[in-house]
Amino acid sequence: LLLHLSLIPLPISISLARRRFSYKNLTREEETEREFCLFYRSTLTTENSKYGLFSSSCVPFKRKKNKTRRPRREQMIETGRYLIGVAGASGFGSKSTADEVTENCDLRSTTAIITGATSGIGAETARVLAKRGARLVFPARNVKAAEEAKGRIVSEFPEAEIVVMELDLSSISSVRSFVAGFESLHLPLNLLINNAGRLAHEHAISEDGIEMTFATNYLGHFLLTNLLLKKMIQTAEETGVQGRIVNVTSGIHGWFSGDLIEYLRQISQPKCKVIGGQFDATRAYALSKLANVLHTKELSSRLQKIGANVTVNCVHPGVVKTRLTRDREGLLTDLVFFLTSKLLKTVPQAAATTCYVATNPRLMNVSGKYFTDCNETTPSGLGSNSSEASKLWAASEILVTQHSKTGFDPLS
Repeated sequence: LLLHLSLIPLPISISLARRRFSYKNLTREEETEREFCLFYRSTLTTENSKYGLFSSSCVPFKRKKNKTRRPRREQMIETGRYLIGVAGASGFGSKSTADEVTENCDLRSTTAIITGATSGIGAETARVLAKRGARLVFPARNVKAAEEAKGRIVSEFPEAEIVVMELDLSSISSVRSFVAGFESLHLPLNLLINNAGRLAHEHAISEDGIEMTFATNYLGHFLLTNLLLKKMIQTAEETGVQGRIVNVTSGIHGWFSGDLIEYLRQISQPKCKVIGGQFDATRAYALSKLANVLHTKELSSRLQKIGANVTVNCVHPGVVKTRLTRDREGLLTDLVFFLTSKLLKTVPQAAATTCYVATNPRLMNVSGKYFTDCNETTPSGLGSNSSEASKLWAASEILVTQHSKTGFDPLS
């Protein structure tokens, strides 16, 4: 196992990528190799997994040749730039920190809502924005954890103004209650950072009948954003300061292929009825992150059509060990992260892209884009598909209004 792990940082992961076997018949060691290969590749590329695990079924398939795939030399150069931390056109790179990218920012007139601010990337994002003077609102399912996160920031920056409010993103009614409570505060809203996320290992359904990972990572944020848009547009008109929405996605979004709505329908059944009969937590996560990218694309188009002075972009923060992996904690997970420590970002580095996109003046009027390592790049082919973005939006609007616990059928 250690020998295999030591070989994985080769640019193409040759020994693992060329193996073909049935997903159902993996040994424990092979499953470890597979998961680690998937984990490592997310730091290097947003292309579909070489394992081909994310077809319309849960069984591996032979990957079709991608005519638009970048040359191997280009991939290796990009990997080298990532590992070294070479700065891109923005002046920042993979080794830049949130403190560094916001060094000259004055956010004393900014009010920001940050989901998932109790730990990890969200907590560091909140700390840095508070340092620059922003008023913060922490929506959180665990109010006690949010109060503790607030206390840590206030102890470092006594002048920080932070409001803690309850929000369960997997619940449509909770999202609506949060927005009603926020509006009652009569605060402006300049910045919305949709950062919260989860990677659930076990299959679960939300109270609204939606697969839990999708409900938390995407659908809750979709509704939250839509309900807060009026306030953001109003704030931008009154202050003349452009509003910004930042969706935190992942390079893993590129691992999903197939019919988004059909796969969501399958995994949103009480008994997961996917082909092959086994729930794939990683594919469900990839679907939710792809939805974040498509949401960004469609929302940007809609904002531009109505002439709103609000932009929306999405970011891939990079791979870092945070509480996102809490459902997979253990000796093996710790070993994997230890062996790849030189390839991972620190939390301050992982929060840099979010903070850069949220605050940098160079991104005035930049909207609908995908960023990684503080530089604009290109999402997956499916993530760039305008038709898929429109289709997902239409289905999402139905999902947040039907509140059905009896089953999933967004197009009925």
